[in-house]
Amino acid sequence: MAPSNASANESANTTGAKTKDKAPAREWTPAMESDLQRILSVGEECISAAELKNLILSKGRGRDGDGDGPDIRLYDGFEPSGRMHIAQGVYKSINVNKCTAEGTNATFCFWVADWFALMNDKMGGDLDKIIVVGQYLIEVWKAAGMDLSHVEFRWASDEITGQAHVYWPLVLDVARRFNVTRIKKCCQIMGRLEGSLTAAQVLYPLMQCSDVFFLKADVCQLGVDQRKVNMLAREYCDASKKKFKPVILSHHMLYGLKKGQEKMSKSDPDSAIFMEDTKEDVERKISNAFCPTKEDAEREKLEQERESESKSESESESLTQLRDKEHDREDAGKESMHLTADDLKNPILDYIQHIIMSPTDATFTCANANNPAGQTYLQFDQVKQDFLDGLITPDQLKRALIDALNQLLQPVRDHFANDETAKGLFEKVQSFKRQSASAAAAENDGPPKVFRLDLVAQNVVPPDSHLVMAPLPTAAPTLQQTADLLAKLTSADPSAPKVLMLLDWTARVNNALDADVKAISAYFSVLLSSLRTLDRHLNGDGDASVMKNVTVVMQSEAILKDPSNYWISVINAGRHFSLDAVMGGMKDAEGVGKVIGRLMTVADVLAVNPKSIALDADQDAVLASDALPNRNEVTESVSNMSLDDSDQAASVEATLIRQFYQAKLSHPEHVRLFPTPQITHLSSSTSPNLSLQPPRESEAHKTEFDEYFVLDDPKVHGKSKMKKAFCEPGNIDFCPPIELLAYFANLDASAGNTKEVTISRSPENGGDVTYTSKSQLSIDFSSGALHPGDLKAAVSTVMVDVLTKMSEDIKKDGEAGKGAKALKAFEKKMAKQKKK
Repeated sequence: MAPSNASANESANTTGAKTKDKAPAREWTPAMESDLQRILSVGEECISAAELKNLILSKGRGRDGDGDGPDIRLYDGFEPSGRMHIAQGVYKSINVNKCTAEGTNATFCFWVADWFALMNDKMGGDLDKIIVVGQYLIEVWKAAGMDLSHVEFRWASDEITGQAHVYWPLVLDVARRFNVTRIKKCCQIMGRLEGSLTAAQVLYPLMQCSDVFFLKADVCQLGVDQRKVNMLAREYCDASKKKFKPVILSHHMLYGLKKGQEKMSKSDPDSAIFMEDTKEDVERKISNAFCPTKEDAEREKLEQERESESKSESESESLTQLRDKEHDREDAGKESMHLTADDLKNPILDYIQHIIMSPTDATFTCANANNPAGQTYLQFDQVKQDFLDGLITPDQLKRALIDALNQLLQPVRDHFANDETAKGLFEKVQSFKRQSASAAAAENDGPPKVFRLDLVAQNVVPPDSHLVMAPLPTAAPTLQQTADLLAKLTSADPSAPKVLMLLDWTARVNNALDADVKAISAYFSVLLSSLRTLDRHLNGDGDASVMKNVTVVMQSEAILKDPSNYWISVINAGRHFSLDAVMGGMKDAEGVGKVIGRLMTVADVLAVNPKSIALDADQDAVLASDALPNRNEVTESVSNMSLDDSDQAASVEATLIRQFYQAKLSHPEHVRLFPTPQITHLSSSTSPNLSLQPPRESEAHKTEFDEYFVLDDPKVHGKSKMKKAFCEPGNIDFCPPIELLAYFANLDASAGNTKEVTISRSPENGGDVTYTSKSQLSIDFSSGALHPGDLKAAVSTVMVDVLTKMSEDIKKDGEAGKGAKALKAFEKKMAKQKKK
């Protein structure tokens, strides 16, 4: 007979089993149903109600204090900008209270975006003042009736700086998983058409998506206007194989008080009621507010139809397209503001529904034709119907709303008049605003503040250096990459200190090596070891050694010295350039991480403040005159660049750097502190071509015999690859053996350091011959005096020697040795995944 559950559990315990019994499924109770319906009432849309129900079952009512896990976490964010409109104040308070009602076992987390306020230069860029503004806004919520017992406030300035090693890698991971097309869709929430986007506007959705997971939110409780970004968070769960997706609970967006305003605006004081408004302010704004009747809406709809027909008949096709384009520009993002069809779009009714009558058991008293003294309504639908039927006039509706709003706002006014703490905060905020205005006027003639990571001040890099960026990692580092890197390091003044930056975070955002942190680190350890070996092979250990004068900087370690200023500099670069400018020749189908990586390059250069930079040429590059004007149309800066057209077109990064310096650091004081660095690009005259085969039509056609790799087996690949190398008799236009022998045998070395190489030949072929220059080698090969077989034999010996040195040095270097094994393992893992 099968044992009972109790017997089975006892048996498992006596045998030392560590498996915990699965808790029985919880019963759905009326109280849970009440929680579900109350939370759902907050949203105009919920994705999805079924997931919210499961969330309540797993974390909600009854789970508090039982040790079975955390509570339900909802989140929203706000920037402490100094003003709070009624939707953010009263409406948010109502919604938070609904979501966190006693017993629900839910916590509402506010992401206080003080760091973004700092970045936007609010309160003069003074973080302490911005924090005071945040505290003032919290005091407003308290006065507005928000129950703060289940609310927590997370300050972005603390989190982004203190947890930068967690937050920013998360942003990079989100970026690497989406293409430009998908992120552009999110940018519609900002009211921008795709063609007018700045590069920074693709970074904001990535950060907002990351916030969800950084804060461990179960529910995104933001406005409908943020829906597309919140949906991005759900898609990220699919891409990153996260099991549980955040529930999206999107609340309604209140109309602005003026005609045609789809939402309220902090920049237009008459578009909304603000929490600090006086009775007189409320009276004036509501009295003047747009309040269309049913007849008004029908009349306007008919007029629009007639106007549309008239224009269609009279306008040419091109004019129609132009008009439609302009209309789209004005209307960008508006379709995302509301999910419920509403032909009336009456802000007065909107306020009554979502502010006055939103709380449980709320009522609204308004005079009507049947009751001039005032009728108390229990349901909004009845208020709306009486208004549509003409029983309530617009003036009566406005008068009732004015009284109701003042009744709601009076406790807030009293709190800031009578509570000393609140009063003190309000007075400080008002003084900050006055100070900011006067300070802004005084600083018009001074240099604007430059936000940047300063690695010279941090003693990480020397001043006036020559900066070189390491290539993005691959599973199989090549000799070509090593030679190119050495060439870039030697492309500047020999006496200049050199900085080699290993771009590990840029690698992650570009999805290099599948953004595998260990594999990326392994690549750089192997690359550095091979670079030092090559330097010794070519230049020795004496004064000619290049690497002895190189400061190696790991990008992530440098960023974490001052992450706040670094990322502000990234965003500022993004604000300056249009998205099209940063993309260059990129396609929308490509990863948006590439855009972020290019903005990071500008920030990296600002951090080092070098005298010169050596960059790789970029296949996405296009002439600046065609694709790189920024949103301020700084074309004059481009025409004044010292780079010639061919060099200017060699990389998008070069043009971005030059434009940013010349446009944003043009103040005389900045020019002195931040002189525009001289930029050079790798070319055939500065770096050898170590390819073993002619160029392929595509990367897919390449084989392992196309070039030498750092981790090649010296005994196996040193000879076998040279044996298959392209070597057409007499052809010196493309002859890999000549290139490799001239480079690795160090022919044509600088004066006083002349090198030579002897090629063994049979007596019948003229006997051994010694060469001291590439030109001598080429002449003999072109004439037929030097046979391909003899040439290849000599090159094989040299390549075996070089690869052996690299292999031995990698083994001696503990980190590089581990890195070599890690790269091999990673390559095998990716090969297996490709087969599946």
